[in-house]
Amino acid sequence: MPRQFARFRSRPFQSLFFSMEYYYADSKRLYDKIHAQDPKKPLEFDQELWMNEKAAARAAFIMGIAAIEAFANNILRDFSIRGKKDLPESLLNKSQKQLKIDFWRLADKVYFLPTLCNSQLTPPAFYFKRESEQFQLFEELVEIRNGIMHGRPEPFLGLIKLNPNKLHEVNDNFPENFWPLSKFPKDFTSLNHNCSKIAYDNIKWIKDSLISFLDKVDKKYLNEEKIELISPVIQDSNLNEDELIKNWKMYVNKLK
Repeated sequence: MPRQFARFRSRPFQSLFFSMEYYYADSKRLYDKIHAQDPKKPLEFDQELWMNEKAAARAAFIMGIAAIEAFANNILRDFSIRGKKDLPESLLNKSQKQLKIDFWRLADKVYFLPTLCNSQLTPPAFYFKRESEQFQLFEELVEIRNGIMHGRPEPFLGLIKLNPNKLHEVNDNFPENFWPLSKFPKDFTSLNHNCSKIAYDNIKWIKDSLISFLDKVDKKYLNEEKIELISPVIQDSNLNEDELIKNWKMYVNKLK
């Protein structure tokens, strides 16, 4: 059979969004099991269940932000028609002026992305409203994700009740121990399903907004793999696939 060499790109954001959905559903399942336990029998609480629920919630959150980052990078790669020079300089901060767009903060990249990829939008007209509560929440969630990934330790305020049996009680319900918009605890090991739901809803909003924007550019983008043929038809039936793969450069006319 004749063959041709082709080139195509995978889309990692699809797998990451699937992972977000999976871990989010798992955190809900575990959260419900925790709250089905008898509150009158605290000594019988399943501590492993509690730890697993928090792990699933963190995974859903991290996968969701990673999915948005991969999604934004794919859109920029496939549809970018403008660069930094096309944006009014007054809109860019010092970091944005110095760095390539690829290395911008995720929230900045998402914010400018529709303008960079759609000829119908003229700066400074933007798809997202930066001062909106939803977008500011997204910026905070990205900051929280970065803190988790880099393991930045923070001190927490606490009020300790000194009991005579030395089983002291700690109350850490101080406003300083929580993020201002999401109300996530700054101790990221305490994130649970309630936190993952806040993140999940916000990430879905960003995702749906980008999909709505994409539909104006290319309705088939999410459902169609783009395959580029990079060789003429190879008619030699004596060559097996292993030989072709080993010597593929011999048969390719040009590589972009």
